[in-house]
Amino acid sequence: MTLSKSEIRKEILRVRGEVSPLALKEYNDTIFNKVISIDEYKESKLMFIYVSYKSEVDTYRIIRHALGKGKRVCVPKVISKAEGMVAVEIKSIDDLRKGFQGILEPEISEKNIVINENDIDLAVIPGVAFDLNGGRIGYGGGFYDRFLPLLNEKCGKVAIAYNFQIVPEINVEKNDFAINCIIFN
Repeated sequence: MTLSKSEIRKEILRVRGEVSPLALKEYNDTIFNKVISIDEYKESKLMFIYVSYKSEVDTYRIIRHALGKGKRVCVPKVISKAEGMVAVEIKSIDDLRKGFQGILEPEISEKNIVINENDIDLAVIPGVAFDLNGGRIGYGGGFYDRFLPLLNEKCGKVAIAYNFQIVPEINVEKNDFAINCIIFN
């Protein structure tokens, strides 16, 4: 029997919420080291990356590392459910404030400008579950399914996840956007 997307989402979120902080730290260390060692990361100049929330794979360390290496970093800023999100450049983690659903995001300003999606050369994508064919289950809002097609075709689209978020198969629908690569512990 194949589970629906909502059933997979519910189960993976339950499991993710039960992992011990010590195990998450170990998993996050492994994923961080894998991300910073891939060519897509090393060669990127303008990276789009989500800001981790609750039990998601930690992105703060990746963001700090990228900024420390002189990379330009942009993160999601939700405009509205109808309008979706944009990529906004940040100079520091300190540029982030609570936004949509309590997730940290930047304010748009002279310092934190909206980035043309076509200029992004690496996108690090969140999700609840993934399969090894590029299938992805997000949180159900469709924000990334609308944003990802705006990226240029040369942009690396990398998901980061814990190993228990990898499932055998995801029933991909026409509006779902596939990712190129999954990095997991």
